[in-house]
Amino acid sequence: MKAVIYIRVSSEEQVKNLSLETQRRECQRFCERNGWTVVRVFTEEGESAATTNRPQLQAMLSYCRDNTGQVGAVVVYNLSRFARNTSDHLAVRVKLSEYGVSLRSVCEPIEETSTGKFFETVMAAVAELDNNMRSDRTVAGMKMAVEKGRWPFMASIGYRRVRNEKGEPTLAHDPKRAPLIRRAFELYATGHFTKQQVLDKVTGMGLRTINGNPVAITTFVRVLANPIYIGQIDVPAWNQTVGGNFKPIVSEEVFDRVQLVAQGRKTNTPATHLRDNPLFPLRGSIRCQCCGELLTGYNARGRTKHYSYYACYNLKCSNKTSVRKEVLEDEFEAFLERWQPTPHFVELFRESVLVTWQEKRDVAMLAATTTQGAVEEIEKKLARLDDLFIDQQAITKEVYSARRASLEEQLVAVKVAMHDCQTEELDIESALNFACFLMSNAKSLYVQLSGEQKRRLLAVLSPRGFTLDEKNGFRTVASDCLFNGLYAAAGVLVKDGVTDGI
Repeated sequence: MKAVIYIRVSSEEQVKNLSLETQRRECQRFCERNGWTVVRVFTEEGESAATTNRPQLQAMLSYCRDNTGQVGAVVVYNLSRFARNTSDHLAVRVKLSEYGVSLRSVCEPIEETSTGKFFETVMAAVAELDNNMRSDRTVAGMKMAVEKGRWPFMASIGYRRVRNEKGEPTLAHDPKRAPLIRRAFELYATGHFTKQQVLDKVTGMGLRTINGNPVAITTFVRVLANPIYIGQIDVPAWNQTVGGNFKPIVSEEVFDRVQLVAQGRKTNTPATHLRDNPLFPLRGSIRCQCCGELLTGYNARGRTKHYSYYACYNLKCSNKTSVRKEVLEDEFEAFLERWQPTPHFVELFRESVLVTWQEKRDVAMLAATTTQGAVEEIEKKLARLDDLFIDQQAITKEVYSARRASLEEQLVAVKVAMHDCQTEELDIESALNFACFLMSNAKSLYVQLSGEQKRRLLAVLSPRGFTLDEKNGFRTVASDCLFNGLYAAAGVLVKDGVTDGI
């Protein structure tokens, strides 16, 4: 009779030791004692016996089906190597019977008799009981580990399994992935990005799974909700929540903010939409007094109503600014009113700009006239050169080509200079009238404009924004303030965004 051998181990450690070789040797000896010829050996490396979804088991069944009538027996070392689930064992056994194949075990005396089949079923049940008892012991050990603050499962992305100074199993930050996981929490906590946008950003920064694959969005969603990243072990199935014996990757403040964003309790829309949010017209125009980053706006829900704030979201800021919306906006309107120049200054500014504009225009016109004369002179030289070469044939082709190339280069350079001297036609009176109106009515204009128009006005008044100073109120970023240049032209002293003598 022909036979096939099926051997299996359930872990990589068993693959490395002599377990497979021992099973193969004993199964072959069993076949020799029975006078059977071994035609195939199917080896399952590292697959659990608790499931029939094993490639070599499937291959063995297919081989028996394709060779029905030629293979008489499948030999295993023991029934626990074959299956540890009674229903699986019986299901595979029925398939083998359909192909005319009997099952034989080196360690258990099973036969095709009634008693043999009963004993086989009992042994299959014993294998399942042993597997279940092992599982129970494993779960009990894992529960005890959780009670002690140990993480008994596979390390979550951003962590790696290590042992502490006491030799106890614990988790440590993965130097490559932990900073990216922290950055992902920080980005999503701002409420400016969707989960997919944050995932795309950190993926572009190099975040990958332990196998080097991109992190799936479903996995990323679980990451943002997993309290392990604040150093907490939470196993709902076991009703256990304890502090872990490892360091968190993110702070509880950031983690809680992420949960609020995910639950829709804070705005979670792209930043481009928030910039146009009419509820926060000062968003992107006021800077934190500590770190200089632009403040953003958000809504926080209390027990009975919502509260709106302008706040600094720079996680590296040591003294983050956070101000109630109505307080900041009222103070800013008062600041604009105080900031407006006097009529005397406006008139002085108008005269200074007109004089400066006329002086620069006169200089530009003179330079343009000079360069235009240079252009005409070079063009005359080119015409005379053509006459000498073409009509009079007084010079050789080589001299002509070299001289013409030199004159053409001069002509290009002079034309560029002439274009630089040209001034754009501008209705300076209208421009000055608008500028003076803007300076004199900044506060009233700001109050009347829509959200987007307010942002444009503020960008004109101070392109780099205004800094919030708790002691002195608002001040402009001196190096960028539009008015600083105007004040300087009018001979007015400007220091730290505050003018003297207006």
